[in-house]
Amino acid sequence: MHDLKVQRLLFFHYASCDSYRGAVPTRRELLLDAAIAVLGDQGTRALTHRAVDAAASMPAGSAANHFKSRDALISAVVDRFAERDRADWETIAGFVRPSTAEELAAALVAYVHRALGPQRTMTVARYGLFVEAALRPELRGRLTGTAREIRGWAAGWLRALGSADPDGECTAVLDYLDGVIMHQLAFPGLAPDWENAVQHHVRRLYTTRDPDGRSTPGTR
Repeated sequence: MHDLKVQRLLFFHYASCDSYRGAVPTRRELLLDAAIAVLGDQGTRALTHRAVDAAASMPAGSAANHFKSRDALISAVVDRFAERDRADWETIAGFVRPSTAEELAAALVAYVHRALGPQRTMTVARYGLFVEAALRPELRGRLTGTAREIRGWAAGWLRALGSADPDGECTAVLDYLDGVIMHQLAFPGLAPDWENAVQHHVRRLYTTRDPDGRSTPGTR
């Protein structure tokens, strides 16, 4: 693997969780970013206006001035989270371009490391919002839209590698990775060899077509 590919994989692993930022965030955006931090560090029950004010280092009542109820706060957090997640993946998709199954597996292992390390807070917040969406149908559409975009970018990697079924295999791979990440967060010692497991499953789930049109394991 030449230096450019190494740099791409390192970017995937170490890219800042602030990669979504463009212009200086507004006061409202700072409050929502603080709310995401509360959600990811302390859990859903801790997400209150007062906790957001403290996390944002703003005067008491700041969050309540923007979001009149807790439901309004959570709804706005969903939109802000989706915005950040989309921008983050857009950056990754434009920079990380695996050209073999081995590079794809390595990139996805780096993605899991990133989700469990530098972006742990964002990852825990993500699953907390998933639970909220399961209980509040009105939140699902916005999260679903972002998920579709992310799967589109990931399917593009598989399509470029010659996948026999890029959309279907993308779903299988990303759903598997979600399970790995969730279990590593909740039960970190249960599967210590998860990196090899991810590489094995990615190679098993990703297939290409041979010249006769038959599916073969993705080993290119």
